[in-house]
Amino acid sequence: MTQPEVVRWGVLGTARITRRVAPAIHAAPSAQLVAIASRDVSRAKAWSEKYEAPVVSDSYEALLARDDLDAIYIPLPPHLHAEWTIAAARAGKHVLCEKPLAVTADDAARMIAVCREQQVHFEEGVMWYHHPRTTRIRELLDEQRLGEIRKITSAFSFPWQSTVDPENEYRLKKEQGGGSLLDLGWYCVGATLWVLRQTPLTVFGQQTPSTGVDDSFCGQLTFSDGVSAAFDCSRQLTSRRWIEIAGTEGSIVCDDFTRPWNEQKCRFWLHDKQGAATVFETATDNQETCLVENFSRRILSGSPNPQDGALALRTQQVIEQLQNSAASGQKLSLD
Repeated sequence: MTQPEVVRWGVLGTARITRRVAPAIHAAPSAQLVAIASRDVSRAKAWSEKYEAPVVSDSYEALLARDDLDAIYIPLPPHLHAEWTIAAARAGKHVLCEKPLAVTADDAARMIAVCREQQVHFEEGVMWYHHPRTTRIRELLDEQRLGEIRKITSAFSFPWQSTVDPENEYRLKKEQGGGSLLDLGWYCVGATLWVLRQTPLTVFGQQTPSTGVDDSFCGQLTFSDGVSAAFDCSRQLTSRRWIEIAGTEGSIVCDDFTRPWNEQKCRFWLHDKQGAATVFETATDNQETCLVENFSRRILSGSPNPQDGALALRTQQVIEQLQNSAASGQKLSLD
């Protein structure tokens, strides 16, 4: 069979995040937006007209059965991720799944295992990992410009909209994967694991609950050799999304690591031992387009990467133990 020149994409659901991802699929040279599926056909038709998806399916099953699709983007609520990731993988489709991967670490592990068994690519929908700025930060870390990394501190918050309908908002329902930790803290925990490339030895979490889920969450993570990390996330504070990576020779500070405040000016600061700062400005590529393009190229290149989903799974496992810590009031170890 002839290797396709582009990856043909289908989308399950019309969630808000698709307003960014659909244009990104169009903008990615290696991708083509083909189909949208929704259980509400009128909504799917309106979406297809707005985002120029030629095929409308009236069910998720019908979309997965199509033989003119290579990859599926899943922006559904977290409690549906496992079911439809597994269904897509078993239909022979590569999967880009929104974060958090699932409600539980066991579900996340099952999703990734099935994708590996079916030999399809899997990726979590965390866009900032794919931005050129992130690549530059990694280069500086690998060059050991900070010396030995000793401390990572991060925060992600924004004021929750008072107009949110609690009956129809999954982020307010624990059983559907709600809460600030899974929604916002995912970025902080994932960033810490991405920087250090290791799993913490212990975690400690504290939460401020409301309506059955955590509105705010603080976490502490300890690693080998005395390395530590701390983060907070909240839907009750002003907008913040910063990270500091501190080492023995310097530190990196980025005040908008999950998404640039100004997408036309992507920058971060490198501070030396005396605090003198150097500003690094990087390419302003759209991070959603970067994610779609990188994932599509991996698909086109051949064999799946056995590490697909590894960082996402570690993030889910650490978050679940943070949740357990907050519930028990105890510092907990990771197996």
